[in-house]
Amino acid sequence: MELPHDEFLWGVATSPYQHEGGLNGEGEPLNNWAWAEKEQLVEPSGKSCNFWNLAEEDLKRASNLGLNAFRLGLCWSRIQPTYTLPHPDKPLPSPPPFDTKALMRYCKIIASCRALGMEPIITLHHFTHPAWLGLDAWLHRATIDHYLQYVGYSLKFLLEHLPKDFQCKPPQIFLTVNEPNMLATCHYLYGYFPSGSNRGIHAATLCLIHLLEAHTKAYFLIHSLYKSYGLKPYVSFNNYASNLYWLDLAWLDLLHAPHFGIKKQKLFSYLWDRARQLDTAFNQCRFSSISTVRKILGILLKKAQHFLAYACSFESSWKELLEVIYHSKQRPFDFIAFDYYDPFVEHALRWPRWNDELPKRNKAFHEWLLEAFTSKWWDWKMLPEGLVFITRQLAHYRLALLISENGLAYRYTPMGTMEKRRDSVLRSHYIRAHVRTVQKLRAEGSPLFGYLYWSLVDNYEWGSFSPRFGLYSVDFKNGLHRNEVDVFGENPARTYAEEIYKAKISMAHR
Repeated sequence: MELPHDEFLWGVATSPYQHEGGLNGEGEPLNNWAWAEKEQLVEPSGKSCNFWNLAEEDLKRASNLGLNAFRLGLCWSRIQPTYTLPHPDKPLPSPPPFDTKALMRYCKIIASCRALGMEPIITLHHFTHPAWLGLDAWLHRATIDHYLQYVGYSLKFLLEHLPKDFQCKPPQIFLTVNEPNMLATCHYLYGYFPSGSNRGIHAATLCLIHLLEAHTKAYFLIHSLYKSYGLKPYVSFNNYASNLYWLDLAWLDLLHAPHFGIKKQKLFSYLWDRARQLDTAFNQCRFSSISTVRKILGILLKKAQHFLAYACSFESSWKELLEVIYHSKQRPFDFIAFDYYDPFVEHALRWPRWNDELPKRNKAFHEWLLEAFTSKWWDWKMLPEGLVFITRQLAHYRLALLISENGLAYRYTPMGTMEKRRDSVLRSHYIRAHVRTVQKLRAEGSPLFGYLYWSLVDNYEWGSFSPRFGLYSVDFKNGLHRNEVDVFGENPARTYAEEIYKAKISMAHR
């Protein structure tokens, strides 16, 4: 099995909209959250943690922890910007020009990353798109071609300018689309992300179909570009890991089907067989966090997703995607990446609490209910045993595995205080448990080649600054200062550094 890197990669993950700052304000590049920010339906992102200007400082922090990998994104909205907000339902008739200054800044950041001994892992699309494409860009197939033009132009720029201007090797590890499963559902099923009036299961399905086609075409485009420069890239996308088959593994199985010799006529029966296999494997496990009541809840939710999957199998847009997938028997993956938090649907619901924040966005009735009863970032459980389960399921694809995100959130309340988690878990506990589980999996022969903690610093989390994930705490009200010691007296950055140091010694002796 070919691994994308010689060393095991220990790193952190970031994203443009969540970390860079300088988007959606007056005279700033605008993305598809600009309408929601303007209408005060979400907190404005503002400077966020100002990674765009403080990247070199944050990269040094990461390097000082002993990290050898750093995940960052290219911001399509910054690289091909518009500064005037169009009507959300009326995309601009022609794309604006590319901004080479923005691309040169990304070159400088990537070069700094490499100079500090860290492998850059590049996300090409992390949930957002330029506002000139309109609010619901991924409901339109034309967005695929726009995305491919952006990818082609941007990567060609990096391939040319990094060696020439910075004497730096171009990045080789790419994630084309961040969590396509969550992008589609959060916009059109759950109502967590801003969208137009066209919502529901069919809109979510159409969005997902277009994202999967975009990934597949981008995979072959990136390989073609790199081949022309005599280089080899490693390309994947990263799903949010879940034990709901039709939310996660179904789409990996779909894109792998030609590679495994599944005929087009047998495809959906194959997917149904795989769905039953996942449910059976999960039922054979025992997890202490899942009570009898939660197990029954999980069974009901899984039955509901099977029904919805059957209803969506008649979507006419599958035809174009299947033609793209079956055009080549080569699978559009060089490795499998997955974001691991709390993957079990059995934990998805909880009772509303008196101190929950009221949703600001306009929502349909079922979206209000979901907002009230679904678990929040700070409710996600610490489940290193779930990481073992998910990793073993992904072994089916016989590819190297990357944990592209994993982290624990605290809640910063509207009263200006940090709330303790109900399970009393601290970030240091979480980091130790997961890093040691990664070592155990590696010792057992798992093809894991990297682990990325989300995130290096506190950041903007999709409409809110309430969830805090950072190894370094950020004071958003007083100069964005990075603090090593958090309000609970812990130093999670040091904990991560110590665990990595031990892990490197342990792995070197095997």
